[in-house]
Amino acid sequence: MAFTIRAKQDTWLKLSPKSNADLTDAEKFSFKTNSRFTVDSYTIDVPKHVRFTLGNDDKGQPILIQSERSWLAFIEHIELLDDDGSIIKLFGIITRQQAESVYGRKLSDGQLQDLNECLDKYKINNLPRIRHFVSQTAHESGGLRWLQELDNGDYLEGRKDLGNVIPGEGPKYIGAGAIQLTGRGNYQAFSNAIADPKVMDGSAYVATKYPFTSAGFWWWNNNMNALCDKNPTVEQVTLRVNGGYNGLDDRKKYYQKACQVIV
Repeated sequence: MAFTIRAKQDTWLKLSPKSNADLTDAEKFSFKTNSRFTVDSYTIDVPKHVRFTLGNDDKGQPILIQSERSWLAFIEHIELLDDDGSIIKLFGIITRQQAESVYGRKLSDGQLQDLNECLDKYKINNLPRIRHFVSQTAHESGGLRWLQELDNGDYLEGRKDLGNVIPGEGPKYIGAGAIQLTGRGNYQAFSNAIADPKVMDGSAYVATKYPFTSAGFWWWNNNMNALCDKNPTVEQVTLRVNGGYNGLDDRKKYYQKACQVIV
């Protein structure tokens, strides 16, 4: 799949996120307004920047800039277009390296994109908020091993308090996402909030499409940002998330890791 990068204003493609003044001519390339290139791949691996593997220019010619093909661009200065011309939303609050260091496993491009969209959408955008969110979701999901509840959901059948009133809704709406969204009522509220009716297809869709956004929905509705802004302990955050202190030592380990890499 090919993408297109377009400059919204005069900017630079760079080999590192240093300021332009600190880069040599060989380490930066002027990218003029409305100029565009084909992009073979992209990822968020530097805060507020996107790394692109450049393909061909707008005339179909291979682009070779100082023999380099992988460059950084400041997110706010560019647009990334899908192959059908639609704009791809880009957020760069947390990098791949940071996320994978905390969660302890590789994230797919879709997971990394959803994580960054979640952090932006629910204003999880300062160090205490990000560190607590990432560490709590890391524990709750077993380091992203469990983004869908392992139980078959029969125990949720008939749970009117969760909105499960029709036979089959227990298994259909089992826990999904990094903080497990559970029950038809919660799925419906989430579906309404993000304007995606396919959420009601069930747990597999949420676990795949919105592993973090579904967790951010819970985070926002439970005023976790306000709590994080009070410089809480891991115990205090855990009590709000868990209703107790289950897995506290593991949560602390994830939080310590988050403090080390998210700076």
